[in-house]
Amino acid sequence: MKDHYIPEKNFPIKIDKNILMLGNYFFNLFLVIGNSSTALFEVGVSGIVDTVIRQLEHLDINPDFIIPSHPHSDHITGLPGLAKRYPNARIIAAKGAKEFNEHPKSLPLLIKEDRFISKNLAKFNIKPGRPSLKKIPDLSCALTVDERQSIDLGSVTLDLVKVDGHSPGNLMGIINSKKIMFCSDSLGFHFPGRGYLPLYFTTAHAYISTLNFIKESNPLIICPAHQGHMAGKDATKGIQESIDITLNTIQNIRQSPLSDEQLAMDLFEKSYKDEFTLYTENNIKNCTSLLVKRAKEII
Repeated sequence: MKDHYIPEKNFPIKIDKNILMLGNYFFNLFLVIGNSSTALFEVGVSGIVDTVIRQLEHLDINPDFIIPSHPHSDHITGLPGLAKRYPNARIIAAKGAKEFNEHPKSLPLLIKEDRFISKNLAKFNIKPGRPSLKKIPDLSCALTVDERQSIDLGSVTLDLVKVDGHSPGNLMGIINSKKIMFCSDSLGFHFPGRGYLPLYFTTAHAYISTLNFIKESNPLIICPAHQGHMAGKDATKGIQESIDITLNTIQNIRQSPLSDEQLAMDLFEKSYKDEFTLYTENNIKNCTSLLVKRAKEII
């Protein structure tokens, strides 16, 4: 990780004349700047909210749209703080995000994970400016994207596309004129220089279809929500690497004589390192168990 780590002082990072990457190495938020409006894609966790607000204040920008990509803890718990600071911003979420967010099991898991992440960020000298989450982020007034929604920001159009495979209520952002994609976790969890962990948590088939959609779009710049963006040949290589690792992971699971429990533990032990240790062990163990389950559901 140390060879790829980007210090927080380097943020915001210019991706394009209209796009800045905010946040830090672990949690990337993307500010899309048009002539008339701005949109913030991703909201991160509560522990980086004050950092993002400082970055926006330094830029003298109040976002007009705030877009959580999906309702997993590390992509939704930053919303309350940002929504409070920018009350006039329109919240946009995909269909299914609100229902997932309001599931009875969501609150305790979100609170536990957000608290753990805030504590662990401090180990990297990233000190949260506020207490961790106390209640479920409110999506009741969010504009809901059923399949696709285009936002004209003035000279820049941000297309929001609902995609499947990783999470209910999952959005990707696309700027077609620049061939830039904000893919959130749809490319998997990227360990720069060390590969990916696939994240097909809802269905493997849909996840692979989304990966193929990303590849066929042939983006010049691909922006996951963690550990930075990739451009040019690195983007092309990264997308193909994610596809190959995903297919190999599924094949290895389906062909292995090991029990589901042992397969999940093997995946956990291989992946729970470096950047992934920001998350609770239970969370990642649940993730690897899901990967085994979804791989074996393929007909």
